[in-house]
Amino acid sequence: MFDMPINLLVDLKSIQRKYFALCKQYHPDKFSLQGADAQEEALEMTSKINQAKKVLSSAEQRLAYILREKEILITDEKYQLKPAFLGEMMEINEQLMELEFDEDAEKKAALKQEVSKLEEGIFKEISTYFESATADWSEEDLAKLKDYHYKKKYLERIKEKL
Repeated sequence: MFDMPINLLVDLKSIQRKYFALCKQYHPDKFSLQGADAQEEALEMTSKINQAKKVLSSAEQRLAYILREKEILITDEKYQLKPAFLGEMMEINEQLMELEFDEDAEKKAALKQEVSKLEEGIFKEISTYFESATADWSEEDLAKLKDYHYKKKYLERIKEKL
């Protein structure tokens, strides 16, 4: 729809330009004198355009989209993260539970900083994929990206609790 190659590296200005062009082309007001079918199709296209822009504008959503397209990420999959990562998460979750019973601003700030550092660490492992203009990845590359995706989702849930 946006005439872009499947890739993690995108030009956000190009996305914005294409978005405005597509919105103009499929704006429902342009179809107000046409039949109900044409109006419904314009509304559907507008919805798809908005969803595509949302996905393209977010690195994490682009990654999830690409992994789904390559059939690496499967809906409702029971992906198993590595025990070392899960151990770290268990410690963080225990600290979160303690904070629920004993609100401590300093401990909460320290925990937020710890989660941020974990996020930075897992991103550092795969950051080159987001900087490369190619998406010609091996199975091992895709496995790393999938692992990152699930770790990132886990950390996002923790951040929501904080």
